[in-house]
Amino acid sequence: MAAGISQEQLEFVYPLRVHIEDTDCTGLVFHANYFNFMERARSEWIENLGMGIAWQKEHELLFVIHSAAIQFLKPARVHEYVEVVSVIKTLKPASIIFAQHLRLAGQPDKILCKAEIKVVCVDKNIQPAALPETFYEKIGRIKT
Repeated sequence: MAAGISQEQLEFVYPLRVHIEDTDCTGLVFHANYFNFMERARSEWIENLGMGIAWQKEHELLFVIHSAAIQFLKPARVHEYVEVVSVIKTLKPASIIFAQHLRLAGQPDKILCKAEIKVVCVDKNIQPAALPETFYEKIGRIKT
């Protein structure tokens, strides 16, 4: 399973397998772990763009969560292979809204949960900062 960016780097698919540590006593993914899966996907996506933690430290910028909304549709179960699909929904000067969903691997119509996550760019003093021009260059310069 390899993660990858598609559609001109505007969609990122992150594959993973559900492990026992991700579940509750029923073998279903514990609700908070869906956020963990989505965080991993966004982090890998940003890393693949070349703007991971090391880049952020060097440029004294951080990408932090502002807000999150999630809908649980069907449970993911232990040992299932799933994919987190991340898409940029809205891009503003200092924020990105990601539409993310978790689906069964290789089954685009089997969506298990959906979320909308707003990520903001802040400086070293945790004050809003404009997304760097490098970011726009890496995703093809679209703004919505």
